[in-house]
Amino acid sequence: MARSGDKFDKQEFSFPIPLIVAMRRSLPDGTLVQNRYRVLRVLGQGGFGRTYLAQDTNRFNELCVLKEFDPQTQGAKNAQKAEELFAREAGVLYQLHHPQIPQFRELFRVKQPSGELLFLVQDYVEGKTYQDLIEERRQRGLAFSEKEVTQLLQELLPVLDYIHRAGIIHRDISPDNIILRERDQKPVLIDFGVVKAAAHQIAPSASHTFVGKPGYAPVEQIQKGKANPSSDLYALAVTIVVILTGREPQSLFDPVNLTWQWQRYASVSPRLADILDRMLSAKPSDRYASADDILQHLSFRAPDSVPPIPLPPAALVPASASHQRTVAVGRRRSSRVSVVQAHPRSWVESVFDGPAFLIKSTAKGAFKLVKRLFKLTFGLVRFTVLGLLKLGLQLGLIVAAIAALIWAAPQVFPLIAGSLPTFPPAAKRSPALPTDEQSRGDTLEARCRELGMDYGELIAAANETFYAKYPDRKGKALSGSAADKRLRDEWYRIAQGILERRKSQKEVAEN
Repeated sequence: MARSGDKFDKQEFSFPIPLIVAMRRSLPDGTLVQNRYRVLRVLGQGGFGRTYLAQDTNRFNELCVLKEFDPQTQGAKNAQKAEELFAREAGVLYQLHHPQIPQFRELFRVKQPSGELLFLVQDYVEGKTYQDLIEERRQRGLAFSEKEVTQLLQELLPVLDYIHRAGIIHRDISPDNIILRERDQKPVLIDFGVVKAAAHQIAPSASHTFVGKPGYAPVEQIQKGKANPSSDLYALAVTIVVILTGREPQSLFDPVNLTWQWQRYASVSPRLADILDRMLSAKPSDRYASADDILQHLSFRAPDSVPPIPLPPAALVPASASHQRTVAVGRRRSSRVSVVQAHPRSWVESVFDGPAFLIKSTAKGAFKLVKRLFKLTFGLVRFTVLGLLKLGLQLGLIVAAIAALIWAAPQVFPLIAGSLPTFPPAAKRSPALPTDEQSRGDTLEARCRELGMDYGELIAAANETFYAKYPDRKGKALSGSAADKRLRDEWYRIAQGILERRKSQKEVAEN
């Protein structure tokens, strides 16, 4: 049931045989890497290394993913270039911060007797891939509905829009690389192809090699090794039709005409079918320009995927005119245009009805004019009185709400104060602290600014680690007394450690 933040399928293309040398043996279960990550098991294997499920012993044995990259598998000649490309691409991933993308944690080197290994660490995602979900439904004779895949599109397209705006192409979208996260039932995009892309750049002229999965990657990615945002949109559309039909892409694609024959196996609304067909266009220029463009088209889809049904002319007259816009019903040469009002006429519109100002100077006309002026005066008075009453009621509610807040503040704020960070910013630091410790706090704040880190974020992270180590101190502020000096020193040590790790991560990303 549990799946990793990255997975490698047997169907994926590996790198050309001339570039691959003997693969090292996998790390034994229980191996402690970097004196921090304990290997639990192998999750997958590709041409550049393996992926492991591990525990982060520095974070209460939290599960994470270790992606191994062995430059030597690319041959001694290309090892240095492979390492540089891998580090550069990892630095790009480090900039991504999205709740539906596994968080990149760090990149580090490990020396072994046979050479160096690079490891990339990412968050672990608990859940099932959509490939697993397809298999489960297939066994029960069930398929995904249009409503389900539409929701999947609406939740994944913003993720693609985010990475594309950051200048990143996923390159490897498929049901195997989308996990339905267990805790919130949100789709998570895993296994970015940047690692495989880095290795592929070493030998761009190698034949039969591309980054992606057969059947899901578009023609330009297969033949030229080039990928752009529309390539990801194409792969996402293939993923959707595979989820809808429960069939592999090879059985849905006509390689002669470069067209997709999927609609015979799934019944969807014409609007969704048109959107998917455009995403599946063979030419990149015929596809949507961006993920956001697709979202705009999806937003006009009728609820529950019900296609709009044309109504007869008579049915265009609304039962309740108060919720309809003005509609021209019909027109003939010898007749006027009938118009349905968008809303009931107000008293002002009734008074100024056309004929009122065309009445001739007759006694009857004068009487009608006086009558309408009386209606106008009465309407203004009624509007003013009701408006004042309504305004008075609103002001009364506002005053009552303010009074309630004033009453509740003394009871609520003490509760909030107990959850505030133990060590405040330098501007509000207690003068009871010794002078040397106040300067330490100022130093921490200055280092945060140098590393581009929010000081409040540092305080929160340090508090989390400190209270985990000293749970009995949770909710208790450290005093400036000598009795708490040891605990204050420990807190500062924890904060310094966090800053050192952030500095190392920043240096790796910049290199």
